[in-house]
Amino acid sequence: MPSIISRLISVLMLVTLMLLNTASAQPLSATEIQQITEKANNNDIQAQADLANRYHVGEGVTQDISKAAFWYEKLANSGVAKAQLTLGIMYIKGDGIKQDNAQALYWLNLAAEQLSGTAQYLIGVAHAEGHGTEIDKVKAYMWYEISAAMEYKDAMEARTELAKHLSKQEIMHAEKLAADWWLQFHQ
Repeated sequence: MPSIISRLISVLMLVTLMLLNTASAQPLSATEIQQITEKANNNDIQAQADLANRYHVGEGVTQDISKAAFWYEKLANSGVAKAQLTLGIMYIKGDGIKQDNAQALYWLNLAAEQLSGTAQYLIGVAHAEGHGTEIDKVKAYMWYEISAAMEYKDAMEARTELAKHLSKQEIMHAEKLAADWWLQFHQ
C-alpha cells in the first residue's frame, strides 16, 4: 500500500497540472516573465496561475518552489480551490515553504468548503493520524464520509477501513457531523 506522503506527491503533481494548465515548455524571455509578473501583481488570476505552475514545475522558467508557493498563496487568498489544495499539500510536505500542519489544515479546510474531495480526504487523514490536530477517529470518519460523497475513491477505502475500528454509535455520530457540515456549507 502506498504511503500517505507518496500519495500526496502524486496528488500535488496532478493538481498542479490541472490548475488552469497554462504553462508551456518553451523558455520565456525576461520581458515575457516581466509582463506576466506585472499582470499577476495586478491580481490577474490567469497570470498568477501561469506563474505558479511555471515556477512549480520549471516550465519556461527556472524551477523555484518558493516563488510557486508565493503565487499559489495569492491564488488561494483569491478563493481558487485548487490553489488552496495545492498550498495545503505544500505545507504538509514543506515543499518550498516551512512544513506546517496547522497551515496545511487551514488551506485544506478552505478547499474542502469548495467541495474538493481531495482536501476533504486529506483532512480525514490529518484527524486519523494526528497531523496538525489531535487524533480523532470520529472526525476522520466524518471527513472520509464527506469526501466519499464527492466520489473520492481513497476516502471510500479509508472510510471502510476505519469503520472496522468504530462502534455503530461512533459511525452514526460521524455521519451526523458530516450531514451537519454539508448543510452548513452547501444548502
